[in-house]
Amino acid sequence: MNSRDIAEDAAFFLYLAPVVASIVYGAVEWYEIDRTSHSMPLLAYLIVSKSPYLFLFSIAAVCLALVIETRFADYDERPKVILGNATRMQILAVVVLIVSFAGALSNAGYTDIGTAFGVFLNGRFALIYGFFLLGTSILLSPRQLIGKAGTGMVAEILGLLLIGLSPAVLYVANKIHITLSISAGIATIVLLIGVYLLVAGSKLFQKKTTSVEPIQVKSSA
Repeated sequence: MNSRDIAEDAAFFLYLAPVVASIVYGAVEWYEIDRTSHSMPLLAYLIVSKSPYLFLFSIAAVCLALVIETRFADYDERPKVILGNATRMQILAVVVLIVSFAGALSNAGYTDIGTAFGVFLNGRFALIYGFFLLGTSILLSPRQLIGKAGTGMVAEILGLLLIGLSPAVLYVANKIHITLSISAGIATIVLLIGVYLLVAGSKLFQKKTTSVEPIQVKSSA
């Protein structure tokens, strides 16, 4: 196995490290606080989601993965490697947000989406980390951003905006005295639409190409 393969494997595991560390950390805190509970205790969720050490470790792991894979790639292939890492960051951001919301939903008894969304917003570092990854991925691929501005990038930018606006939707809905369950439901729908647009990306705006078979002209003898 050459150094490039080792670097790619190391980068892959470093991208997985933040998710694995948060899940293990959450399981440990859950066991120590209330091992008999079938839903995640609020204190355990907040300890994990507000841990500055986990937050800094997650940022360091992703940055190290990018540096390692880029350093051991061929010079001509480095732009492609950076673009691939930008895509990984977007995927990781979505996974982090899903895992964080799953923990909040567990705390809310697996059914109360309104309470789960409130708990999810209370765990600030998960949101900050997710948006850090999304922002960094865009900064790493400015050419892709400019090149796709008129097509699929519209969906990705709109998805980012909707994800960022989902907490504001919940806040505004509460201010105009809409019940928490309805407010959280609306904010969750906005969040899910944003995630869908971000993941779907340019596929929503790709034009279907139809192949036209060439017309063969038979020569008369």
